Order: sequence, then structure tokens, then C-alpha cells
Amino acid sequence: MSDSVPSASSTHQSRTWLNVVYSNLSSRHLSRGERLLLGVICLCTLILFVALQHGRVFLGDEIGTLRYLKQTPTYILTHFRPLLTMNYFILFEKGVASLCGATDWRLTLLPIGAAIAVIPLTASLALKLTGSTRTALLAASLAAFNPYLVMLGPTIRAYSLLAAFSLLAINEFFHWSQWPGWWSGVRCAAAVLFLLLAHLNGIYIVAFLVLLLIVQSLSGIRRFLWESRTLLIPLGGVAIIVGLAYWRLLPDMARVNKEWGGGYTPPTSMGYSMGYIPRVFTMYMGNSYAAFLSVLLLCAGCWSAARGKQPLLLLCGAIIVGPILMSLQGVEVDAGAYARYLIFSLPLLLILIAEGVDWVATHIRVRWAAIAAWGLTVLIVACWTPCIHAQFLHQTRWPYAEVARFLRAQMQKDDVIVAGWMVGFTLSQFFDHPEDRILLPNKYVSKVSNKLDAPAPGRVFYVRGRTRLLPPFTPAEAAEMNRRFPCDQIVIGPSDDSGPGTLRGREARIQDFGQVEVTVYRGDTARALLQEWHEDLLRRTAGRIYPSFQGDYQLLALLEEQLPSGELADHWRLLAERCRAEDPVMRDIPRHLQKIAQSVSFP
Repeated sequence: MSDSVPSASSTHQSRTWLNVVYSNLSSRHLSRGERLLLGVICLCTLILFVALQHGRVFLGDEIGTLRYLKQTPTYILTHFRPLLTMNYFILFEKGVASLCGATDWRLTLLPIGAAIAVIPLTASLALKLTGSTRTALLAASLAAFNPYLVMLGPTIRAYSLLAAFSLLAINEFFHWSQWPGWWSGVRCAAAVLFLLLAHLNGIYIVAFLVLLLIVQSLSGIRRFLWESRTLLIPLGGVAIIVGLAYWRLLPDMARVNKEWGGGYTPPTSMGYSMGYIPRVFTMYMGNSYAAFLSVLLLCAGCWSAARGKQPLLLLCGAIIVGPILMSLQGVEVDAGAYARYLIFSLPLLLILIAEGVDWVATHIRVRWAAIAAWGLTVLIVACWTPCIHAQFLHQTRWPYAEVARFLRAQMQKDDVIVAGWMVGFTLSQFFDHPEDRILLPNKYVSKVSNKLDAPAPGRVFYVRGRTRLLPPFTPAEAAEMNRRFPCDQIVIGPSDDSGPGTLRGREARIQDFGQVEVTVYRGDTARALLQEWHEDLLRRTAGRIYPSFQGDYQLLALLEEQLPSGELADHWRLLAERCRAEDPVMRDIPRHLQKIAQSVSFP
């Protein structure tokens, strides 16, 4: 396997600083054996995605995608909401759902295809920046098995498209810099168009490319404009198309930015506003040994870039432009959201890590360099294996499909499901009219409070999680939970399915589904049902302070107001606040979003 490929200098334009990039190289310059290896890597990743998607239910933000699929195309293209920020992707998925007649695994085909495309695109960009086929294949291997990219691969959100089109746009830009013809310019502009239509966060990659053009123009503005007309004119057309595509969304976008943004960040405070970066890095690379090894190899890659591989310095620029612009823009969200917003930088980080691996290997005896390089890569992937394995355990730890089957089989006409916001949000995908069957606890109590002595309208199926952390976890969090399970402090043992629940003296019927518990309450009157519910919650919580009990204590406060038992409702609210204070999710939320989060009494 060849280690490097010489770069041909451009003869079509005057030499500029961009010519240090091996722009003439692409995956087509790999040897037959190297292309075969790249194909095998892509095939292995496809098999991994298929295995991960098999039996998987949609979680988290994916439920938002499913909900907006029910809206009309006009609504999708004229509204901008927290879960409706990738309008054209959702419109495409709506078309897929209409053609297939269902919202099932076929919705994942586009995201999985984009996730697979990330692998050869990463190899192509690595080849352009390093000139080394070995580094390109190492980077492709890391992109194929990175746990965060694996997690987002089958997710029906536009994040894998954001990563793929970002890589495509950068690749096409460097291709145009080598052959600045009209066809190359149109190809680059088309990649930019698809990038911005897929996800607006692609604007940070566009800003990086514009910055490269601005720096290049310093050599002479007139000559630059003439030589770059083949790209600038198509980009001008793209700007018009994107403006027309999003202009109706601008009022909603401004409102969402005001509600969720932290405001302009002065340059003097930028270091504080970027304190999320270490957390995002561990989300990308995993905890413990994986993160430590990744940091070492990233430093080696940066050292190699500073000493001899100058094109990689451009990569460093592409990585830091996003956080700087987001900070100046005033974006301030939790670390998990930052990780998704900056997903386009992850393949770039992996290229630097691959260069670090190659740099370390070259300082070993030449005959052992290839073995050392691939050995280090295998070691990194081995460190990621627990994070990947833990993602498969979501189906057994949080078997929402099994819970839904149980509910649909057991529920009668007047029965209802009562659940917190996240659990109810996830279960809503299994019911045609979830607003009629799934209620928040406060909604149900308010519904029956005026007719306590009337016959109970039906049974209550109270569904709750046994831990506060709900999927989707980041891969590192999933691995940590896998390490702790079954010793988690909130996990309760299995109940007897053949009779009434006997856990901690509880008499209500309890059905266990891993980290999900379904408790069935009944009564001749609404008062009797609420009384049974109240007594069961007292036995379940027993005054303990765990994050998962926050909703239970809030519900006890509501029940105390309807059925006074001698305890103040404020006592239960105080316990709920203490549970909230212990919640690791709440500790990660920025201050300006705390009020929004605290308004959700039943998370």
C-alpha cells in the first residue's frame, strides 16, 4: 500500500497559497487494493447500521420529525420551531412516508446513505490534505466506527447529511481551486446549496470557504475576481435560491434565536462561552482511555501539521470557525446540542487524529510503520467498542415498542396513559391519535378533579422511567450506564407478572420493561383511583431523593391538593425541587434556558 501520492501543480491559474493542498487527488487515486479496502470498510459500517436499526424505535428529536410529517408541505416550509429546524429534510422525509405509506425504517434510508457517504468523503479530503493514502484510509476507518457518527447514522434528523454535504463542499472547493472551470464551480455551488437546504448550520462551513476566498483575494482583487468568476457567479445564484427558500422563515427564526440564544458574546468572554468544547469532545470520542488516546493523537496530528503538513492547518481553521461564530452569534445551549450542531467538525477531527496516528507510525522503523499505524487505529476502535455496544442495549433497557404493544393489548376504550413529557412524547409514535390517549399527570388530575365522586372514566396506565436519563444517550453516557447496570441506584427489581405488584409493599399492578415501569390504577370512582395512586406513590418514593422521582413528587403535590391527607403540598414540591437539583441533565442547561426547563413539571 502506498504511503503518499505526489501532487500535480495547477497549470490553469497562477499559483496561490491554496496550491499547497493536493487538490488533484481523490479516492480515484487509490490503488485497486486500497479501493477494495475502502469498500469493505463501508460495507462493514452498513451492516452495523442495519443491525443497529433492526427493531429500533424512534427516540428524542426523531419524534419531532414524525410529528411534523403529519403537517402539510406548506406548513413545513413556512414555520420554524425548535424541532422544525431542518425543514427541507423533513419535507423530503414526508415524501418518503407518502410513497411508502408508513413511517417506518424506510425513513432512515437517506440518513444512513449520507452516513455511509461520510466515509469515502473523509478519505478523499484526507488525501487532499495529506497526500497519504494510508492516512486517508485510517481516517475513513475512524469515521466508519466513531460511536457518535454511528449513533446519528440511522437517526431521522439531518445531522448525517450536514456532515456529508460539509465534506462534499470542502472537497469540491479544493477541486475547483485546482481546476477553476465552470463545471467545477457549478459542482461546488451545488454542494453548498444542498448543504444549506439540508441544515442551516452548514452556514459555518460556507463561512470557512468564504474566508478562504477572502484570504486568496489579498494577492490582487481584480485578478482574483476574474479568476474566481467561475465559482462566484454560481455561488451568487445559490445565495438567491437559499434566500428564496428561507425568507418566509426569517420571523420565526429570529424569535427562536431570541428564546434559545444567550445573546452576543464579546470577544473578551469568548473563552468562557466555549467551555463546552471539552464536554463535546468526550461525546465525540468517548470517556476515559478513548478520549485520552484521542487527545494525544490529535496533538500529534496538529504537530505534524505545524511541522510539515501545512494543508492540515486549513483543517484546523475549519474546525475552529464554527465555535467562534456560534459564540459571537450568542448560541448558548446544552453540550449535547452543541455536539449535534458541530457534527460537521467531527470528520475533520478524525482526519487530524489519523494524521497523528501516521506521524507516530513514521517514527517507528519503516518496515513496521504500516503495522503500527493500523494497530493504533484498531486500538482506538477497540476503545470505542463499549460505546457502540451500549447503543444496542437501548432496545432492551428502554423497550418502548414492547411497552406500546402491552398498552395496546391491555387498554380498553376509556383507559388513558399518563406519563411525563419525554416518555409520553416517545410513546406517541405508536398511537394514531396520541393527544386523546396520552396525558400529562397534571392534565389528567385537572380532568377528573371536578367529578371526584363520579364513576371513574377508566383505568390509568402510569408509565415512567426508572432513571432520569432518557434515551437517546450520547454513546459515552450509554457505555457508562451499561457499566453501572444493574447497580443503578434507581433500578428496582422485577415484579411478579402473575399477580399484584409486591415491590416495597406496593399493591398496584406493576409491569416491568427494563428501565420502564407501567403501573395500572383503577377505582370505582375518580376519588378512589386517585387515592390508590397517592398511596402507591408514597410507597414508591418513601421520601428518597433521586432525579427520577421529580415527577412523582410533583404529582403527589397535585394529589394532596385534591385529596388532603395532612401533608402540605409544598412539602412535595420541595422534594421535587431537591430531585431536580440532583438531575445531571439540569446541571448541563445554560442559565437562560433554566426557566424554560423548570416550566416542565413532569419532564
